[in-house]
Amino acid sequence: MLLSTFSNWLSDLLEPSKFKDYCSNGLCVEASKEVTKVVTGVSFRESLIDKAIELGADCIIVHHPHGFWASDSKMPIGILGRKIQKLMEHHISLYAFHLPLDGHPEIGNNALIASKLGMNRISGFMPSGEKEVGCIASLTKPISKDEMLMRIQKLFPLGVSHSLFYGASEIQKIGICSGGGSSGIDEAFSLGVDLYITGEIKEQTPIFVEEEKQNVVACGHHRTEIFGVEALAKKINDELKIPSIFIDIDNPV
Repeated sequence: MLLSTFSNWLSDLLEPSKFKDYCSNGLCVEASKEVTKVVTGVSFRESLIDKAIELGADCIIVHHPHGFWASDSKMPIGILGRKIQKLMEHHISLYAFHLPLDGHPEIGNNALIASKLGMNRISGFMPSGEKEVGCIASLTKPISKDEMLMRIQKLFPLGVSHSLFYGASEIQKIGICSGGGSSGIDEAFSLGVDLYITGEIKEQTPIFVEEEKQNVVACGHHRTEIFGVEALAKKINDELKIPSIFIDIDNPV
């Protein structure tokens, strides 16, 4: 498939222009005019490039475009320069989709976490531009907090980093924002959720949760954001018939 055609398909699916983000979304490095094999991963890192080279891929799609954040210089020097040079030498183009791959109602990280926990997505929250990043989801009937914690631990077998239960003993309505989503806690609880699930929390979060008598579970920034890029690889496989594979290179954070 032509790279331009692939870019249009991704833009139609993820609508990056409708999000107010703090990084580049879309094509970051153009190194080939075609896409014949895709590798997806959570973060742009040299080990992911090496895996793409090993697999013969000519396209990488990541969630975290390290080197292309708004605060980055984006100059192709140092580590970023080395990675871009490796992409160019091996004709591997690079795409990044950050908030668009958190908030998508079908293949977004937050909607997928809800689905995998046996919940139905009700709505979004945490507006960013024209779109919302977070997900409000609900169970058909309440379950105990112990049962919910068991479901979460099963979904995140590498462990839950923080489990803070000071609020409701039964859980039905949940707010979810993967990664560094602790900024959505206030809004989620104003919407009446019984539990907030995120990737990582701030220092003040345990104090707030205790004093406000709420429930928060943090499951790791990286681990909460594997779902979107994994689902995107499957969708590319199924709909475009382009061989695509998700590569999980773990990050302890």
